[in-house]
Amino acid sequence: MFPFPEEVSTATRPLIYYCRSRSMEDFSCYWHPLENISNSDNVSYVLTFGPVQECPDYVSSGPHSCHFDYKHTNIWKAYCMNVTAITPLGNYSSPKQCVDVADIVETEAPVNLTYELYDAGGHERGHSTLLSWAYPIPSDLQYGWITLVYELRYRRVNEPHNWKVKPSLREPHVELLGLAVGEYVVQVRSRSQNYGRWSKWSLPLYMSIPGRPPTGKLLMLVLVTGVSVIPLPVPFRIKDYFLPPIPKPRIIGIDPLLLKKGHLDEINRHFSSFHGYSPPAYSYADDIWDQVSVGTLRGRTVKD
Repeated sequence: MFPFPEEVSTATRPLIYYCRSRSMEDFSCYWHPLENISNSDNVSYVLTFGPVQECPDYVSSGPHSCHFDYKHTNIWKAYCMNVTAITPLGNYSSPKQCVDVADIVETEAPVNLTYELYDAGGHERGHSTLLSWAYPIPSDLQYGWITLVYELRYRRVNEPHNWKVKPSLREPHVELLGLAVGEYVVQVRSRSQNYGRWSKWSLPLYMSIPGRPPTGKLLMLVLVTGVSVIPLPVPFRIKDYFLPPIPKPRIIGIDPLLLKKGHLDEINRHFSSFHGYSPPAYSYADDIWDQVSVGTLRGRTVKD
């Protein structure tokens, strides 16, 4: 991160090598300890900045670091600092380094990189996919100091040096058009629009572009094609081919021929099994019949 003279060595002096701010609200700096000191030696490190100020927090950012919380961070001034190793043999100070908080802004790598495939195998000029991701620490953005931009890169799996880049993305998603069939690897990173450095690249996402349509489309294609080649008689309708005929109404247990022949006694015997059915009362003896002859009919006058 910082340029140093070639003669500077951590064998004789500590070295501030990295400073970072995630949100311009606070920042941390890190140094390399002395190399020629064993763990049994009593060595301590003191970081000083400004006229006579010492590091406010040696713990929060881990070993050999100094953390400046929001109370000790001012984005309108530069911090010039060095770190001193205090040993039984003497004190060894690092070269002085000056940092501007805006220059050391480094955002987090995006997470949850996913893709959604459109019209796979369904377009002769290529296929479309929608990639989306998320920022891992949204609270870093709530103060409004940082507006994120993203950069996405992708390549075929078997072409390790042939990256294609989508720069200056302002939204956490992008659509890739015209992707040929094959296997791809995708990564994305972020940075502040106006300050600082790019984040690390996200974990790689492996994306597969298939060469044939999904099962649903293939099944529909086979069904339509199959229907189109079935030979059907001219008056025969497709509906009649696919839908079975609806049976005519009938009474279970009654022979239709019996109804046609009109044998009432046998019909009544069948219907007597139904609850509440009683055969109609017929009295042939009560019927009055007049015996007539052809001659009688000729001599009578028919009256209404």
